[in-house]
Amino acid sequence: MAEEITINEQLIIDIQSIIEELLDKMGIVAAAEYKEDAVVQEVERTPKPLLFDIDCANPGILIGRGGQTLDSLQYLLRTMVSHILKEEIPPIVIDVSGYKQRRFKYLKEMAAKVANQVAETGQPLTLEPMSAYERRIIHTALNDDERVITESTGFEESRKVVIKPSNY
Repeated sequence: MAEEITINEQLIIDIQSIIEELLDKMGIVAAAEYKEDAVVQEVERTPKPLLFDIDCANPGILIGRGGQTLDSLQYLLRTMVSHILKEEIPPIVIDVSGYKQRRFKYLKEMAAKVANQVAETGQPLTLEPMSAYERRIIHTALNDDERVITESTGFEESRKVVIKPSNY
């Protein structure tokens, strides 16, 4: 069993400081805020990820096309935090101006609409290419819908979710 990781106020302050220092070195004026109750994923993870939302004047520069810059920034910050703090910490999720929260909600709603369409027509539908994180949201959102099944197809940047009728 995994050891319980203590989340304290100082840990939150230290991570915020690391985030803001990196952004400052990038020449981006921004503030990072810890969001205890933000939801950007369906699956409950233990320990619960620490979500920090970055607020800046030009969020697009940190989000990038399809969230790719944000994914890279999150990876970089996770690596920096674990290296600097030299202690076991919960997973860190970086959001920018609520982008991941809005995208999570949109993907769940889209998955339900597409599942209804697939169930009505009996024809499979292929969604646009998505990151592993976004594909996981679709799969999880439709996991309990007995009318459809989901699968990922394609390679690397071109991986897509296909939603099929369960009797297909």
